[in-house]
Amino acid sequence: MNNFGQVTMWLGLIAVSISSICYLVLCYRKENTIARITARLSFLGFAAFVTVASVLLMHFILNNEFVYSYVARYSSRDLPLEYLISSFWAGQEGSFLLWVLLGAWLGILLMFKAGDMEPQVMLIYNLNNIFLAILLIKQSPFLLLPMAPPDGHGLNMLLQDPWMVIHPPVVFLGYAAFTIPFAYSTSALWRREYDQWIKPALPWTVFAFVTLGAGIIIGGYWSYKVLGWGGYWGWDPVENASLLPWLAGMALMHGMILQQTRKKLRKTNFVLAASSFVLVIYCTFLTRSGVLADFSVHSFVDLGITGWLVVFMFAFIAISLGLLIARAKEIPVSKKGGSMSYFSREFGLIAAIIILCLSTVIIGMGTSAPLITRVLEKASKVSTQFYVDTNLPLAILMLFLLSFVPLLVWGKNSFSSLRPKLLWAIAGAIVSVAVTLLNGYPGMGVLLLSLLAGAAAGINLLLAARLVTKKITVSGAAIAHLGVAFMFLGIVASSSYDRSEKVLLPQGTVKSAMGYDIKFNGPRYSKEGKGVRLHIPLDIKKGKSQFVAWPDIYTERTRNGQVNRFIHPHIGRGLIADLYISPVDFDPGIETASENEIVLKKGKTGQFHDYELTFMAFDVSGMMGKKDAQHMSVGATIVVSYKGGEPVTIKPVITMGKPDSPSSRVKLPGDQEAHLTLKGIDAGAKTIGLVYEGPESAPEKSAQKSPPAVIAEVSIKPGMTILWLGTCLILVGGSIAIPRRW
Repeated sequence: MNNFGQVTMWLGLIAVSISSICYLVLCYRKENTIARITARLSFLGFAAFVTVASVLLMHFILNNEFVYSYVARYSSRDLPLEYLISSFWAGQEGSFLLWVLLGAWLGILLMFKAGDMEPQVMLIYNLNNIFLAILLIKQSPFLLLPMAPPDGHGLNMLLQDPWMVIHPPVVFLGYAAFTIPFAYSTSALWRREYDQWIKPALPWTVFAFVTLGAGIIIGGYWSYKVLGWGGYWGWDPVENASLLPWLAGMALMHGMILQQTRKKLRKTNFVLAASSFVLVIYCTFLTRSGVLADFSVHSFVDLGITGWLVVFMFAFIAISLGLLIARAKEIPVSKKGGSMSYFSREFGLIAAIIILCLSTVIIGMGTSAPLITRVLEKASKVSTQFYVDTNLPLAILMLFLLSFVPLLVWGKNSFSSLRPKLLWAIAGAIVSVAVTLLNGYPGMGVLLLSLLAGAAAGINLLLAARLVTKKITVSGAAIAHLGVAFMFLGIVASSSYDRSEKVLLPQGTVKSAMGYDIKFNGPRYSKEGKGVRLHIPLDIKKGKSQFVAWPDIYTERTRNGQVNRFIHPHIGRGLIADLYISPVDFDPGIETASENEIVLKKGKTGQFHDYELTFMAFDVSGMMGKKDAQHMSVGATIVVSYKGGEPVTIKPVITMGKPDSPSSRVKLPGDQEAHLTLKGIDAGAKTIGLVYEGPESAPEKSAQKSPPAVIAEVSIKPGMTILWLGTCLILVGGSIAIPRRW
């Protein structure tokens, strides 16, 4: 079978290599028209081949071509269209192809925007594409299986969410975009043009900041909405992998503005441009090499590309560092003309860059802890409290700067001229502290964070309002800074004043939790994909307000017999706070035809006649290696003690198709003749049905049932609206700045 997808990847690698050779010729022979035309056509060919490869992979996914290993691993026949599409980037190979595809499309625009710097910029940019293309050939999404399975494994249920359809493309668009400032800065060192690169590279830097930031925010919102743990940021190493280049890119963006305006930080910006790009590769190495497999729920396993990623990373470090060292003495230093005022916009920007760099280094060290400790001793990771404790002082300093630096002009400033405007900062600080203290004292560090976030919100609200009415294209920074202040206000509220309570809700009974009256109306089941979704309708009432919440639990059994369980919370959004209801566990209840029958849940203990029974685990050893369903058997491991005596383990077994098989009936301990029979197993509910036979057997009575019940965690999460508003304002501000800088 011809593998045309693999052929297109090879053709793409050849095309981008030819383009690179021609651009290398142009670096020394600018007037070579044939080389320029060939370089551009070859790059367009590279983009075309990568696009064809992507279309082919999507075609194979949409048409259930399970002969391709990648399609079989991440797709299935029962997936809706939107999740079939997102299975394209569900695995490593597909996500690398997406990265190359987006980079190729951006490269077409870059090729025609780079101007006189095109040969050097495109050559550096192409080196990145060459490395990624090699990775795709090394671990291709077009590898074939010896025989096509009837169906694929399907997409992880956690990824079957609309936000996960758009999150990876946005993140990889940001990754691809961060290559461009690096290409410009390296080209500038090559050409000895130490200031000219800032103007064309700055809009690309802002674009990379916005797109990667959008991906991070979407990931945080997905975590809050889907995972059921109630948070939006867990300092997971894979979460940090996107955050690190974003922070470095933010520092670069501010440094480029300072260089463009005041001719300062030339060397610093070369380092920041290289760092933001190299961090993309380094974090890709961390998450894709398998070194974090034991420390992150999001990490990929090693597919054999670790060595290539290391070479990839060190090659670009060598290129950027080598050029910087070679040109270091030539790079002009800004003319001081007297000492720089500490009360100036220049100093404020430099301080902000230092804070962002410190945060990047600290978070990077924490994220790299499993790798560092693996070399020194047994691999381990830092706690989430490490990130909170180390970044809290930096966040306080950053908000302090945002509360007055946006008011400053270039050069010297006088405090007297700022005093009237600072009233807005004082008002914002007073309101923020008052609201914080009314809800309880959160500690001095958090209180100070709240005070300065309020001050920064007040100042930047004033600036944003004035600039929007004056000329909206110059308001981007003020809007983004206002978003930062709002985001931290939301973080303070949601992290310090989050309240929760667990409540047991038997069907039909009204219980109170967190000021709400809650009634469980009984379970509802629906078949979805390869599993079952348990819907948990809850009548919620508070005062005159009444509505129905629909949290649910999805359960599916994998092909190897493992049972996966996913919790989906209900979120009642409010202007001040969210009502967050997450199901913790579900008890289907016990139904008996007589006092001689009992239903036990896994891990639970029950009293039954003179016996104490504990259902420990299912025994599926009888299913292993059996192809005939009639010969498969499933057992239950039960610990029994008679009248408080020594516990004894019994293992009744049911054989499929033989409900009355002798192995399902076992003798109970004690001096009397008593037996226990395994009558039924419900793997989804993790329950077994048992029947007692013995001297104390009771006559059959009418059916009895203890009602189903759900244990739910009910939480009040204040400040979530202002937090999401803040993150959106950051992106809006950055987006407004792109056309201005272009």
